[in-house]
Amino acid sequence: MQIFDVAVIGGGPSGASAAITLANFGYGVLLVDRAVFPRDKLCGDFINPVNWPILQELNVSQDVLARQHAEVRKFRLTASNGTEVATALPMRGAQKFGLGLRRYYLDHLLIERAKRDGVRVVEGARVKRLCKNAEGWVLQFERAGEPVSHRARIIVGADGRNSWVARRLGVASVERSRRGSVGFAVQLRKIHGLDGSLEIHQFPGGYAGLVRVDTETVNLCFTVERSCLPQSVSFEALRNFQLNKNPFLRAELVDTETCGDLRSVSPVYFPPRKCFGDGFLLVGDAARVTEPVTGEGIYLALRSGQLAGKTIDGALHRKDTTSNCLSPYQGACRQEFRKRFRLNYLARVLASRPSLLSCLIRFSAKRKHLLDSMVQSVCALDSGADR
Repeated sequence: MQIFDVAVIGGGPSGASAAITLANFGYGVLLVDRAVFPRDKLCGDFINPVNWPILQELNVSQDVLARQHAEVRKFRLTASNGTEVATALPMRGAQKFGLGLRRYYLDHLLIERAKRDGVRVVEGARVKRLCKNAEGWVLQFERAGEPVSHRARIIVGADGRNSWVARRLGVASVERSRRGSVGFAVQLRKIHGLDGSLEIHQFPGGYAGLVRVDTETVNLCFTVERSCLPQSVSFEALRNFQLNKNPFLRAELVDTETCGDLRSVSPVYFPPRKCFGDGFLLVGDAARVTEPVTGEGIYLALRSGQLAGKTIDGALHRKDTTSNCLSPYQGACRQEFRKRFRLNYLARVLASRPSLLSCLIRFSAKRKHLLDSMVQSVCALDSGADR
């Protein structure tokens, strides 16, 4: 049984970011994930330009650019009634563009960076038990059918929106609503348009995001209200009964071919949950699940991992891992993400109200500075952000 300073459960962007940050502070870090990387993950596959400073701090920006990707320099928004508006992404900093990049590549390169920085990464391991004692935590997991146990002073839960860690620690309910929306994603080929743009298309009962991830492939990620789902759920059925209700999206999906399975996730939206306690923190989707309509999911994950790492560094320096010493993490997240959460809430409201969205689009077409200002808020760091 090895003893680590921190054990991170979950190897997505938030978990990897926390692990890399802590390893660079000099701590012994264990990262456990049930998957074996690389692996696919349902996602919008868009890396917002706001991520570049973080990717540089994590020393993966050049690795990201070395993977297959597509540059994104424009944003387009359409409504089902035929209105549309478009604008350029803000051009600031060294990298003046966003990226369409599969999570298959992003998550893998983050895990590889964690390994190079000294994190002990265990893949293909399912956590079975967490036990707390006076010295910290005993983490028990199973790998290749064999039980393994390690100890850690602090646990970081980074295992997604349906977090086992959050349920195990009593900060999340296991109940799921039968209402709400279901998220879907599929890779497409032979698609029209998308010349360097990220596109959001609203349709009755949901919205869809499109971004090219290489010269031949486009990622389509969309949500549909449960009440609007067809009796038999397939991509063809969803396209015919929902996606085609937006004329712009219908035109782009003509003659397209899927090049992978249709994946789904539910529920899409969760209420906020407590993300700290005695000896533990939650990061990314495990902490405060949000479905960012504005394409900020990767940023929220990576940045929350960094903020968790800084909070844990302070706690370990003080030799105090109690809830009081870890609570500043939640405050730091609220302060840094407050404006983004408000903007995403507004975007979700507009997506569910076509008439309001159409009014916004028409207004933005006449007063372009409004849309430019909103895109700037999404794609650039706040002036007061603590780097």
